[in-house]
Amino acid sequence: MPHHSRGLKDPKQQSSEQGWLFEVAPPPWEGDAAEEPLAEVVFPSGPEGEWTYLVPARLAGQVEPGRRVLAPMGRGDRLLIGYCVRVEYAVPRGKLKSIRQVLDEVPLVPPKLLALTRWLADRYLCPWAQVLETVVPSAVRQRAGTRLTTLLSVPPDVSARLNDLKLPAAQTRVLRLLAQCPQPLTPRQLAFEAGCTQAPISQLRRKGLIRTEHRRLSRFEPQEVPSPPDAPHALNQYQQAALDLIRQAIQQRRHEVILLHGITGSGKTEVYMHAAAECIRQGRTVLVLVPEIALSTQIIQRFLRRYIGRIAVWHSMLNLTERLYEWERIASGQVDIVIGARSAVFAPLMNLGLVIVDEEQEAAYKQDSFPRYHGRQAAIERARAARCPVVLGSATPSVGSFYNVRRGRATLLTLPARAGHSELPDIRLIDMRRVFKKKNTSTFSPQLLIALKENLERGEQSMVFLNHRGYSQYVQCYRCGESLVCPECSISFKYHKAEDTLKCHICDLRQPMPEACPHCGSKGLMHKGLGTEKVFGQLQRYFKDARIERMDRDTTTRRGEYRRIIKDMEDGAIDILVGTQMIAKGLDFPGVTLVGVVSADSIINLPDFRASERTYQLLTQVAGRAGRGDRPGRVIVQTFTPEHPAIHAACTHDYQKYYDFELEMRKAGRFPPYTRIVNCIISHEDQQQARDLAHLLERLFVAEIEAMNSDRYKGIMGPSEAPFYKLHGKYRWFTGIRGVSLNEILAVVDNAWKKLTPAEQRCVAIDVFPANML
Repeated sequence: MPHHSRGLKDPKQQSSEQGWLFEVAPPPWEGDAAEEPLAEVVFPSGPEGEWTYLVPARLAGQVEPGRRVLAPMGRGDRLLIGYCVRVEYAVPRGKLKSIRQVLDEVPLVPPKLLALTRWLADRYLCPWAQVLETVVPSAVRQRAGTRLTTLLSVPPDVSARLNDLKLPAAQTRVLRLLAQCPQPLTPRQLAFEAGCTQAPISQLRRKGLIRTEHRRLSRFEPQEVPSPPDAPHALNQYQQAALDLIRQAIQQRRHEVILLHGITGSGKTEVYMHAAAECIRQGRTVLVLVPEIALSTQIIQRFLRRYIGRIAVWHSMLNLTERLYEWERIASGQVDIVIGARSAVFAPLMNLGLVIVDEEQEAAYKQDSFPRYHGRQAAIERARAARCPVVLGSATPSVGSFYNVRRGRATLLTLPARAGHSELPDIRLIDMRRVFKKKNTSTFSPQLLIALKENLERGEQSMVFLNHRGYSQYVQCYRCGESLVCPECSISFKYHKAEDTLKCHICDLRQPMPEACPHCGSKGLMHKGLGTEKVFGQLQRYFKDARIERMDRDTTTRRGEYRRIIKDMEDGAIDILVGTQMIAKGLDFPGVTLVGVVSADSIINLPDFRASERTYQLLTQVAGRAGRGDRPGRVIVQTFTPEHPAIHAACTHDYQKYYDFELEMRKAGRFPPYTRIVNCIISHEDQQQARDLAHLLERLFVAEIEAMNSDRYKGIMGPSEAPFYKLHGKYRWFTGIRGVSLNEILAVVDNAWKKLTPAEQRCVAIDVFPANML
């Protein structure tokens, strides 16, 4: 029988609320005569826990942490694939089974990355093996076949004698066009440019007049590789001061959490790139995390143009072949910089010297499915293990990060001025209550319409922001008052006029717009609430000659559409851009001098303690899109609650005042960062069973807290129906716990969860540090 254990103890392991840092020792292949080599293995598709096996002599030197092995499990000796997580010499306890086979030539998980996975498993209460399955891409486990791109070019000797060649007209046209191209083309591109079929291209290849090569191409390679690379920009005094401190930490190989708070347009990206250059000069590697790849196109392109060749872009949208290719480049040391979304924190970089988390406040860093880890926290732990600095950058830092600065857990660096000569935009608040009192029920205030018209007359660009897509937010019957609701989710259908379709923005269920109310048969269905589709249509009627585009998840589904819109904005081909959060962050358009916010109240009343913080962050970010060039910018914010502290602070650029207010509110309500929260989401197709399980979990929590006999604060939250009560056909309840000691509340939740039956456990999702309470 394999021996099941909770772990062979390592004297280098250190456990604390701040994190877990330990080195995984190399396998010791020498020991006392009574000792034998033992390996601990965890199984993604087997029982939980670590299982101890003998290492046979024929596999000595092959079994090591990070490699996958084939090992027998159970009475039938069923062979399972598992990850070796530790090897040591010890006296076997009882009769142990032996590992049968080693599956990998090299470790898939380097030692320090293995340590990070153990920390994640403990911190987020999930099986270690499942974390390892998340870290190692399926393409790497499966060794996906490589897909090469065929590229065509004209050899120099052929180019020199083009005029002497006697070829048919089509072949001559193809050959001349290809010879003039600054870079190789694929056969499809060449046929398109030459306006021909593949026949003349194939004939030229057979004649040896076209050179063929096969390469793997990243979809993020620049279309035109600049030569030489983009030169670094000169830094202002604030950027230089920030860089000096970061450079010091890099040179001293010192772990330090640095919060880089720079106002919008202050040049944080340039500081990142200068710091990365310093790190590379010392022969070390750099990890850059961005919240969402689709919303970070500009920063990615800047890195790609500055560091040509030795950079990898990593994210969940890569196909299997691309993932395998990039993983192998990173693991083999061909890459100096990895830039990507939260999963890039697991990239197998060696000799890590700097970690950067851009827009550190973004909820997108929190995984909303199993394992529910937070990319920012994982990045901090990875930097701690590598003994290097981690830079958290933001114009609107999270309340938790700002609190850590006050507690001395992080160093604050500030960029209080915009890079170059631009200034922060002038922001004007419009109280829509007064506008409506004048019987003006238009979507736009007179002030916003006048400003848009003036901008068009001056040939300047504008952006109009609304945080809802679709045409209307709900459809309601004026006779019975019922709204049309998704049968799978307890939320209203959104109406999309272009398709005449009702859509659920949670489960994506779609239904045709009915002619009559399904509840009472009335044909008086009203469209209520605003969406970007409706705002876009209204602006087209107001400004018939303007070039107006819309950018949201509905208009950017086609590959390349997002980047096309960005390029059109950069080229000045768009006068007014209407959009959701996609236009609010990470974009730099020097031609934009006006930003209009249609409704500043869209998320402020959500039942989530972070709603106020997110409102402040969103308004500050979208306002920061204006006036980033040589011309001054202005922002017009329409709201029904201009007196709200979050809205007022965003419009007065008063960061300090807002965070002081928010921290006081959090302290009074015992919310993070003054407490820690673990939320348990109970989901079940049966409404009553979901309710009963939520109450059972509450009773188990109470019993565990009493048994712990600790005087530290711990409070039960719920059980209660979730604000989104039904999602994807399942009813949802919340039962949570909060307290001042994370270790204690994790112990309470873990012990209570283990007392549930396997069937009950499958209905409970444990969310440590939840990003939202919806």
